[in-house]
Amino acid sequence: MAVHKKARGSVLLKIIIVILLAVLIYTLWEPFEVIRTEDRQRTESRLRMTNIRNAQMFYFRQYQTYQRDVDSLITWIQSDSLVVAKSDSLFRPLRLGEFVADSLRYSPRSHRRYVIEVDDSSATHRYYIECPDGFGYVSSIDDLSQLHRPSWE
Repeated sequence: MAVHKKARGSVLLKIIIVILLAVLIYTLWEPFEVIRTEDRQRTESRLRMTNIRNAQMFYFRQYQTYQRDVDSLITWIQSDSLVVAKSDSLFRPLRLGEFVADSLRYSPRSHRRYVIEVDDSSATHRYYIECPDGFGYVSSIDDLSQLHRPSWE
């Protein structure tokens, strides 16, 4: 008759193994979460810059110039009846839902303002929009072939 003894380990060793396993899982999971968060922020920022570009282009069609800052652009978007009526076709929905004009003010990662530059001193008016977090830019002040073109396309 064979007698088998159940292997017994120290309770302390079992606790240490569980803790080390948890640390291992966290160290594997955390970088993926950081990458996913950055991807979401990049997508959201680019959607916002695209909406700023669309607003600038629509504003230019009406007034033959571009808005120099985001606050003035937002005020115009919210108050102009034609823009309000066309907002569904003019602006792309944001990643988490409907387009909201106030969302154009800040980048989703750092909550810093988007950089907008306008050059209306030459015959061809130009503008430039840049994400303060490095997620890209739209258009160019210097290169006319880049007018309205996002850096990520």
